[in-house]
Amino acid sequence: MRIAARLLSPPVVTAEMDPRAAEGELFPAEESAVAKAIGKRRREFVAGRTCARRAMAMLGKAPSAIPQGDDRAPVWPEGLVGSISHADTWCVAALARTADGVRALGLDIEPAEPIDTSLLRIICLPEERDFIEAQPAEQRGLLGRLVFSAKEAAFKCQYALSRTMLAYHAMRVHLDVPAQRFVAVFQRDAAPFARGDALSGTLLVDRGYMMTAVVMSRNDPPALPG
Repeated sequence: MRIAARLLSPPVVTAEMDPRAAEGELFPAEESAVAKAIGKRRREFVAGRTCARRAMAMLGKAPSAIPQGDDRAPVWPEGLVGSISHADTWCVAALARTADGVRALGLDIEPAEPIDTSLLRIICLPEERDFIEAQPAEQRGLLGRLVFSAKEAAFKCQYALSRTMLAYHAMRVHLDVPAQRFVAVFQRDAAPFARGDALSGTLLVDRGYMMTAVVMSRNDPPALPG
């Protein structure tokens, strides 16, 4: 099953697998992240690194360690940008070369199941809740989870450049589900991003999952240094 390949295209490459089947050894530099983990947590970590190394191979890169930083984000080998995400039954890694013009990317996968609508006040701004509540009742929980997923993908993408952890209300998401796209607009500064800057993303709901991604290229606005 290939889901991410329908969402992302070259120069971004993807690899995916069921984390429940993950086996294999980690690099010594990766072991500290799961030294005390057993069962599900370790399998998910191994699956993420396995997918990432498969994606590296697609880019012609030799397998190498992807340690976890103090902020828990993957530390990618020089010249690569990437993102890893997993649900209970599926794991995806997306990678690209900076030499191909990709500055940052963010990816999120979630089960295509309604979120508890009581969580919408935590996740969504008033304008986002107004949009969701204007939709048919049976769609609201799913749209709420889609907003959550879009924010997760956008947060990961911007974090690669800003190193700023953002709360849910720091971005406003505009969904266009029929077009399989969304826009995430900054509600606060997070240098090099400023309030009002926007990140464009793609979304896909397929085979029991929803997936969102943001890819920021060198020439994408806002203009960034370097």
